[in-house]
Amino acid sequence: MKLRACQPQDAPVLAKLFTESVRAIAAADYSPEQLEAWVPNPPDAAYWRERLGALIVFVAEIDSEAAGFISLDRDGHLDHLYVHAGFQRRGVASALYRRIEQESMARGIRRIFTEASITARPFFARVGFQTIAPPRD
Repeated sequence: MKLRACQPQDAPVLAKLFTESVRAIAAADYSPEQLEAWVPNPPDAAYWRERLGALIVFVAEIDSEAAGFISLDRDGHLDHLYVHAGFQRRGVASALYRRIEQESMARGIRRIFTEASITARPFFARVGFQTIAPPRD
């Protein structure tokens, strides 16, 4: 697995990865209506280019294919952590999270926080996140 900084040309690939992963993996936890509100299909390429350009983003590649990505705002808000359905349970999310922790420390960001989906909560609990507000699901 290779971890690298996101490039502007990655936006369409990451938008597709996000859309496919949420629709495949979170479908067990969310209704079709909730998924449609969360993940419009097709994704808006201009939105993704702009959004990712404003964040600290790392991409995980396996055999030159985007397997997942993570993004962080400069205030420590972990905005995205998504792994393609075909690369689940291969350590991609853990590797990406370790990389963003390293980057956070290097930038002096002392706290990472997120709003985790029902699907993602077990992962975040495993890496040490604590719930500070009740879920609004």
